[in-house]
Amino acid sequence: MTYETIIPVGAVLVGVESWPAAAESVSWAAEQAFRDGRDLCLLHVVSATTLDTPPGFRAGGPSEPEQDYGATVLDRVRSYAELRLDELSRATTFIGHRRPVVSIVLEIGSAARALDEGSRNASLLVLGSRGRGPIRSRILGSVSRSTVKDARCPVVVLRPGGGAVGRGVIVGIDGTADSAPALEFGFAQAALRNLPITVLYCYRLHGADRRDEYRLLAAECVAGLRERFPDMHPRLRIESGSLAHALADQSQTMHMVVVGGNGGVASHLLDHAHSVVAVVPSALSRADTSPPATAV
Repeated sequence: MTYETIIPVGAVLVGVESWPAAAESVSWAAEQAFRDGRDLCLLHVVSATTLDTPPGFRAGGPSEPEQDYGATVLDRVRSYAELRLDELSRATTFIGHRRPVVSIVLEIGSAARALDEGSRNASLLVLGSRGRGPIRSRILGSVSRSTVKDARCPVVVLRPGGGAVGRGVIVGIDGTADSAPALEFGFAQAALRNLPITVLYCYRLHGADRRDEYRLLAAECVAGLRERFPDMHPRLRIESGSLAHALADQSQTMHMVVVGGNGGVASHLLDHAHSVVAVVPSALSRADTSPPATAV
């Protein structure tokens, strides 16, 4: 086996730590790939060993038990993904859609490095989450925060039970150009799912209430997207206070909350959101603009 990251360009990439813990994230990613006309790639990372390496073997390769465990996890996850795609292909919503191709990658070494490198080719990176409060696991613990911060493509983190309500998509903005990629991603996701979209801008109240001025600023931020998505009718919400806390509260009635990758808002949502969390870097890699796989 070759331990070189080979992520198909434009694929929806899922970071898989164990089975069956990965079922929810793989299920969500399979549906996303079907909707977006992308392929699906499943990535599992095994640790390097510091033991002496026999002649003819790669130095720092994984131990045999870890390699066997990783291969077993990926086999089970791929089988589940194929079954999920079979189910989706029979749904009325996906009749005529191209069925995603499923690939697997078993990588060696650092989970953070593998996810970061994988995000260079992927159109979207999907991670799961264990329990409420801080995410605690090897690939989804401190690694998740590093990945959200450094990824070259949008990162979706599935909070426990997140997205079950499915009433809409909400995008938090700061009124600058850095919010543009998050807005574009949010509009696209709402359009794919035929969900309403809300754009939220929060401000600190100092002296006179400038709500009308901030509403105009938010409207200018979405003006271009109204032209690109004429069937979308975004709701603008202007509130005073913390954007992070307001988004966490609003996430209780949303399928997805979308933010830019800068600042502490994303970190707060990873701990406290009730929905799917999407973090979009202000500068996207080439994979994010790559076309979907050719339809058949």
